[in-house]
Amino acid sequence: MGLLSRSMDSSNIYDWWSRHPLALEVLYTLSFLGRENAIRRASIEALQPADGEWILEAGAGNGNSLAQLLATMDGAGTILAIDASGGMVRSASERINKRGWTGVHTVRGDALRPPLARESVDAAYAAMSLSAMADPAAAIDAVEAVVKPGGRFVVLDARPFRDEPWSHLNSVIEPIAHRTTNWKPDVDLVELLMATFDDVDVTTYNGGSIFVACASKKRDE
Repeated sequence: MGLLSRSMDSSNIYDWWSRHPLALEVLYTLSFLGRENAIRRASIEALQPADGEWILEAGAGNGNSLAQLLATMDGAGTILAIDASGGMVRSASERINKRGWTGVHTVRGDALRPPLARESVDAAYAAMSLSAMADPAAAIDAVEAVVKPGGRFVVLDARPFRDEPWSHLNSVIEPIAHRTTNWKPDVDLVELLMATFDDVDVTTYNGGSIFVACASKKRDE
């Protein structure tokens, strides 16, 4: 990954990844230890997108979660997929056009300032993106603001290994991953979600290095 400079911001790093889709596939294969499809499916099952709902995907990347999201909704909902990387937005748009999907809108934008009105979406989803954002805490607050009362926010993300003997790899993996993806291993996303949302359920995989957190927003009384 010598092409990736320490001075590159997140959008530029992901522009690079968007131009190297095979390298991105290898990255995800390593990150998920070969269980990517199953874990992504579990995260979308936790989100429980329903027909007719509005879903925000924050940090949608090249759109590699869209097929499973749309399948769960039977094509009868609307997804707004935003990403800071112009290259990733183009890749996602190409995927959407190639497959003829409807009800999906891709926008280049900042998850810290999603182009949505307050309490306007039924649910939100972030897969392997939140921990690479400039300010994950602010992004969580921004998502909470646009989710309707009673809505939910599901986060699929990575963190340092928690279990032995895998945890011995952290000292090698963390600096490489930070340089190549802007990953912030010191940020506890689960703790941040618990500080913002009313209820948070967490399921872990692969020695605790991958987790799915389902955060729920309390309904208006």
